[in-house]
Amino acid sequence: MQNKIKVILATLTVITTLFSASCDSIIEKREEVSDSISESVSDTLTSESEEVTDTQAVETLVIPEFINPLTGLGTTEELTLKRPVAVMINNIRDAMPQEGTSYADIIYECIVEGAQTRLMAVYLDYESAPVIGSVRSSREYYLDFAMNHDAVYVHAGGSDEAYRQIKASRINNLDGVNMYVPDMFYRDAERRKTMSLEHTLMTNGEKIANGIDYMGYRSTANSEFEQPLDFAEFGTEIIPENGGAKYVSVSYSDEHSPYYIYNEENNMYERFQFGKEQTDNSTGDQLAFDNIIILYCSTYNTGDAYGHYSVKVTGEGKGVYITRGGSVDITWKKADRATPVSFYLADGSELTVNRGRTMMQICTTSMEASTVISDLTSESVE
Repeated sequence: MQNKIKVILATLTVITTLFSASCDSIIEKREEVSDSISESVSDTLTSESEEVTDTQAVETLVIPEFINPLTGLGTTEELTLKRPVAVMINNIRDAMPQEGTSYADIIYECIVEGAQTRLMAVYLDYESAPVIGSVRSSREYYLDFAMNHDAVYVHAGGSDEAYRQIKASRINNLDGVNMYVPDMFYRDAERRKTMSLEHTLMTNGEKIANGIDYMGYRSTANSEFEQPLDFAEFGTEIIPENGGAKYVSVSYSDEHSPYYIYNEENNMYERFQFGKEQTDNSTGDQLAFDNIIILYCSTYNTGDAYGHYSVKVTGEGKGVYITRGGSVDITWKKADRATPVSFYLADGSELTVNRGRTMMQICTTSMEASTVISDLTSESVE
C-alpha cells in the first residue's frame, strides 16, 4: 500500500513538474511574442514617424507659382507680366534722407563728378512705392545699367552725352526736366525748407505708371528678355567656401566710403554711409541686401568743364560676389548696351546667386586695392 502511495506521489510530482515547465514555456513564449509584437509596432511607428517627418520636410518647401525675375522670390502673376523701371536717386550727404529705396529689388551705385555717387533703383512692384526720390540727372553709363533689366528709365535732366545717347539708343525714359509728362514729378515742400532745389524733386509709383501710359511706352515684360541674375534652386543656398566677408567697404573718395555689415540672424548685408545707417525715410528701414556684386570698371575723367566721368561698362572685367558671410572672385561680361551683363566663376561656369535683393556696387578699377572684405572686428568700422 505504501509503495502504491509512493508511486502515486511520484507520478503527481512528475505531472506537476511537467505542468509547471509547460506553463513557464507558455509564459516565455507569450513574452517572446509580446516582445516581438512590441518591437514590430515600435519599428512600424518609427518608420511611419520618419515618413511623416520626411513628408513634413517636403511640404515646408513651397515653390511659388510666380517668380519676381529681379529677386527670384515669389510674387503675383500680375507683377511677373510688368516691365521694371529704373530711377536715378540722389546720394550725396545734403540730399539725405532718401525715399522709396527699400522698395527696390536691385540698386546700382556708381561714381559721378566730384567723386560722389548716384544710385539707380530698379523696381518691379514700383506702384507700391508711396514716394521715390529725390530724383536726379542721368549719366550715359546708367543707361547700360537700366538696359540690363529692360527697364523704363526715370531721371531729372542729364549730361549732354547722356541726352545724346538716350536719343541715339531710343531709350524709353521719363525726364523731370526736359520732357512734358503731366503730374509726373513734384517738388517736396518740406525738403525745400532745408535743401537746395535740385534735392527736392520727387515722384511715386502711381505717377510713374501714369507717365509710362502717357508716353505710350510698353509697360509689360518682354517675354524673350532674360534678366541677368541666375538664382539658386529653391531649398538651397549659395555659401562661398571663402568666408571672412562679414564686413565690406568700398571707397569712392575720402568723403564717400559706404560699407556693409553682415547680419547673421537674417543673412542680410546692412548698409551704412556717411557714418550711420542708410535708411529709407518712407519706411524707416535700413537698406539691406542678400547679395552684393562688386564690378570693377575702367573709368576716366572726360576733362570737360563739369569733371564728368566715363565708365566703361561694356566688354569684360573683374569682380567679387559676396553673400552669406563669404565671397568669391568673378568676372563680368557685357557685349553691348542692349545685352544684359553676365557673371562667371573662375572655372568659366555662370554665377548662381541667392534669392533676394541685390546691390550692384560699380567701382573703378583703381578701387580694387582699397576694397575691404573681412571678418567683422571692432577696428573694421572705426
